[in-house]
Amino acid sequence: MTSSTSSKWQHLRIDYLPYITGWFGNFIVNNALLTMLIYRYDPGIPNDYNLSILLPSALVGIAIMISRIAGAFVQPVIGYFSDRFWSPWGKRRPFILASLLPLIGGFILLFNPPNNLNQTTYFIYLVIMLWVFYVGMASYHVPYLAWLPTLAKSPDARVKLSTQIGIFGLIGATIGGIIAPWLTDSYGFQGMGIAISLIGVITLAMPLLEKEVYTPAKGKYPNFKTTLTAAFTNRTFCIYMITMILAWMVISIISVIPTFLVIALLKREVSFAAVINTIIVGSALAGFTLVLPLAQKYGKKLVFQGSLIWVGLGMIAMACGRFWWQDSLIPWLILSIIANLALASFFSLPNAMLSDIIDQDAEQQGMGREAIFFGTRGLLIQFSQGAGSFLTGLLLSFGKTPDNPWGVQIAFLCAGILSLAAAFVLRPYAIKK
Repeated sequence: MTSSTSSKWQHLRIDYLPYITGWFGNFIVNNALLTMLIYRYDPGIPNDYNLSILLPSALVGIAIMISRIAGAFVQPVIGYFSDRFWSPWGKRRPFILASLLPLIGGFILLFNPPNNLNQTTYFIYLVIMLWVFYVGMASYHVPYLAWLPTLAKSPDARVKLSTQIGIFGLIGATIGGIIAPWLTDSYGFQGMGIAISLIGVITLAMPLLEKEVYTPAKGKYPNFKTTLTAAFTNRTFCIYMITMILAWMVISIISVIPTFLVIALLKREVSFAAVINTIIVGSALAGFTLVLPLAQKYGKKLVFQGSLIWVGLGMIAMACGRFWWQDSLIPWLILSIIANLALASFFSLPNAMLSDIIDQDAEQQGMGREAIFFGTRGLLIQFSQGAGSFLTGLLLSFGKTPDNPWGVQIAFLCAGILSLAAAFVLRPYAIKK
């Protein structure tokens, strides 16, 4: 490594630490939610905590889908106004600050629903609180990610910064996935919600310490309809987005399924999900050592495509594991390590790829429209995550207990097929670097 390259890496590592830490907090909160929400409302009968079923898992999945879709529509709007907005404090930081109250407040209330309600009222409550949470998350994500292309200017710098964001995100996901089941086991859902929220609000606020630099647009900023239409008529962006829709459905399934893998296939207590989550995220973290050199040698597209194929085949193998070794622990742990190794690309390359697309658009339009692209992506990803959560809840209704684990196996199979489909869709993506 040359001294110039080393200096550039050191600059990214030190100067952008507050920015990177925000993604760490994002994944703590989000992964804790995904890990425990279905279990909070439908723990199955019997369960270790004598919890009653508030809503069947299929209805929880529908509630997640409805709230994600409703919350998704605000993302392009947030992006549009964030691109146009300017204040002495910046154009991204005010939106990040405003997002914290609905994000953290919604999280706490989701795990502390009122007592003694009927199913209809619980369903309405869940939809409303999830919508509040996802509006807060959208208000954080869009300006946060739109900030990335202006922080890191070159393709290599973007891959490095995106990789660092991905690493911190996966560390946050690890902590969220580990401590959410442990805190629930030790202090109940109320204690878990408060503890995760305190950690989350501190780390999510860290990007506010970052200095924001703004370059004025060369021309008049177009209206919302024109801006949104331009994004959807960009062929490279459309190929990228279809791939991401399928990939994030896979992530949604993988985020939810470890709890039920532990209960139904490994036949262990729910707290063992912390071990499985550690293995999944630890495997992905190990994969980061390969993503950067491979992307620099072969390009982001080929590396991401290969990762999608790897994960797809791994998930199909997970679906078949029960037939090969039943509930024998060691083979399951080994397969979990291998199958999830390529998840590193899911958390690093997409942001760098979209930054390349934004550069192309800026050259054509004479202005940066970072937030509208990230907002539009957020809209479609929210749809895909909602669909993935709904699909997972629906599939789990076919069986998620030791006596009937078919729903868990079908969910793994579905994740594998979706990942392979995403790799196929990415083939005509035009940007090779």
